[in-house]
Amino acid sequence: MTKLLMRKMIRDMKRSMTAYILCILIVAIGFCGFTVLELCYDNLAESRDMFFTQSEFCDGFAEVTDSPVSEAGILKRIPGIDTVQARLVKDTRVYGYEEDVELHLVSWSEGGMNRPVLSRGTLPEEGKKEIVIGDGIAKARNLKPGDTVEIIVEGKRVPMEITGIGLTPENIYMIRNMNELYPSPAVYDAAFTSYRTMAQLFGQEGHGNSFLFKLEPGSDWEAVKDRIEQALKPYGLISHYAREDQLAVSMVDEEIKQLEKMSGVVPFLFLTVAGVILYITQSRMVEQQRTQIGTLMAIGIPLRKIRLHYMGFGAVTGLLGGLFGGLLGYALADPMAGFYRVYFNLPEVTAPLSVSYLLEGILLAGIFCSGTSWIIAGVIGKMKPAQALRPPSPKSARQSFLERIPGFLNLFTVPGVMALRSLSRNRRRTAMSVAGIAFAYMITATLVSMNSLFDVFIFDYWEKTQRQDIMVQFEPPVLLEDALEAVKHPQVENAEGMMEFAVTLSGPGGKTDCTIQAISPEASLTRLYKEDGSRAYPEEEGIVISEHMANVMGVKKGSTIEVKVPYPKERISRVTVTDTIAQYMGSSAYMSFDGAGRISDYRNVCTTVLLKAPLTVQEELRERLEDAAAVSGIQSRQDRLSQYRSMMGSMSAIMASMSMLGVIISFAVIYISSLISFEELKRELSTLMMLGLKSKECLDVISTGQWLLAAGAVLIGIPMSMGASQLISVSMASDMYTIPSFIDGKALLQAIGLTAVSVGFSSMMMLRKLKKIVPADLLRERE
Repeated sequence: MTKLLMRKMIRDMKRSMTAYILCILIVAIGFCGFTVLELCYDNLAESRDMFFTQSEFCDGFAEVTDSPVSEAGILKRIPGIDTVQARLVKDTRVYGYEEDVELHLVSWSEGGMNRPVLSRGTLPEEGKKEIVIGDGIAKARNLKPGDTVEIIVEGKRVPMEITGIGLTPENIYMIRNMNELYPSPAVYDAAFTSYRTMAQLFGQEGHGNSFLFKLEPGSDWEAVKDRIEQALKPYGLISHYAREDQLAVSMVDEEIKQLEKMSGVVPFLFLTVAGVILYITQSRMVEQQRTQIGTLMAIGIPLRKIRLHYMGFGAVTGLLGGLFGGLLGYALADPMAGFYRVYFNLPEVTAPLSVSYLLEGILLAGIFCSGTSWIIAGVIGKMKPAQALRPPSPKSARQSFLERIPGFLNLFTVPGVMALRSLSRNRRRTAMSVAGIAFAYMITATLVSMNSLFDVFIFDYWEKTQRQDIMVQFEPPVLLEDALEAVKHPQVENAEGMMEFAVTLSGPGGKTDCTIQAISPEASLTRLYKEDGSRAYPEEEGIVISEHMANVMGVKKGSTIEVKVPYPKERISRVTVTDTIAQYMGSSAYMSFDGAGRISDYRNVCTTVLLKAPLTVQEELRERLEDAAAVSGIQSRQDRLSQYRSMMGSMSAIMASMSMLGVIISFAVIYISSLISFEELKRELSTLMMLGLKSKECLDVISTGQWLLAAGAVLIGIPMSMGASQLISVSMASDMYTIPSFIDGKALLQAIGLTAVSVGFSSMMMLRKLKKIVPADLLRERE
């Protein structure tokens, strides 16, 4: 009997092959995503951990203005600290490129911590003018061991021979400041040389401005950080933090967390849609096979065995979908992991492919789809054999809610009214179809809206907030008058100074580390905007902070916060929040020059000059300031925007292709629902054809139902999309950036258009089936 039921299941699945193939495909897509994300998670975590080990990565950092190297021995005496290493860290410009190219130059010591891991070449020798450069800039600038680069040190060009290509874990995500967010290795990357060489170049023998710490086993950073702070205060302590709070490490860790979250969400979404399709298909099959079920019960087959038979349909669907999805995921995992390795500059370390994810995917998909089929087959348990052998009682012909609306039926032709009543007779199937299409709409709208997210998230800052053509940066800070004099030119349209310094802001709800940008209240090259789009201005006294900072600290406009300035002399002040602004990228607060001077020792000085000038003047200023000792960098806003647009172009293409998943899902649900309606209404359609209606006119019976289902799904899908956007915004927010709620009207309309494409394509498929109907043959058949 088991063999008989197995043959019946195969025969039934062949009859509804399209529906089951679509269901298997959707399950496969979901578990392909699950496998890829899980394997990327393993690969990224394994690469990170192995990289840490290879480079002898430290447990903590401290940045100071200047300190004798001997201070490392004093710090080592702190209980819980095993090893301390002093080093030098400087940003230097590279001569010879049209763009402003900088290297983040870091010293290293033989046998010390944070040793560069090389992909090519050798480490530089002590005291020689040799250098190791990062993999990113080497690839972007086509540099290799044996080449020479000229760096500018104290206004002088110094040729440095490249001996190797490599990097350390702290340099895998290189950005100049928190407002950049995305790395651009062609213009900013890490480089390494020996401590002796670097000390000689900068005249800082026996001194350092950065300390690395290795903790004793069982000790943690919280236990030693206060002692470190007290010891380094006399040397101008700028910051100290554990390695997990280091920028590059925190970015990789954040991405690993996001991969873990997404690996749980993706299969859930696709399994839900697969469950909808399976429910629609199999519930109709159970209704059609009512007499067969009654016969099986009458000849003594146990009810449980019959239910297990129908559960087998879901089990086969789930197991095949999980298997194909898992295998496809294994094939795609390595290219995806390679993308992450390149993006984060991780070394070529590949974690072993675990078969557990394949088994887990097959098991989860099998259980979910089997459970759906078991629930559908539950209706069998309510029937007695004699009852099952009789045709079901006709369903009530009461009017639906829509039919009771005055004048609503007048909007439809006779075939349209038939479609409306078909939907109202099968309310459970209609509800499931609407839910499936709504899920598909939510996926489509969310993915489509990612492009508008990039505009708000990145380009708003570089196009609305920042209005300069170029910025000239100085290190150390210089007098504001001297800086403006250095960039003076008769054709410069506008020049504004800015002073940036690190602070810690504290409120009743928490604290945050950020940078204060001191600007003029009348500044036109740095513009601040509130959530409603209106301008905000720094006042003579007080501070302007972002909405995200306000939420972290639990404050609002008018509240008073504590501002701690660690350098050059620690000062703690109470400042009033004069306004809050919409700022999604970076972590900057804003004050006037006078206000910043009251809370710090930075008075009448600046670190940056923003310039508005013609292109010819920009080039002239670049040449004039090329060898200036105090100039640490010259950046073009337009160049940065071009880099972002190039990067986002490929990202937009990826989002567009992914949004097609929503279209596929929407088509699958609509098509299966239409296919079942077509099978149910074959005789009615034949009758209409016999009365003279053409295939296209009969199509209204099916297509009207499709459009009504899509319309209902869109109405539900719009709030679902907004909720998904809000959930993503909250879950992905970090100290470096916040994600705005990114669903907008344009994205919702585009998703409606793509849903309409799904309906149109499904109607085309139904029209082909209608054209194959031979009315006379169908009308001769018995019910």
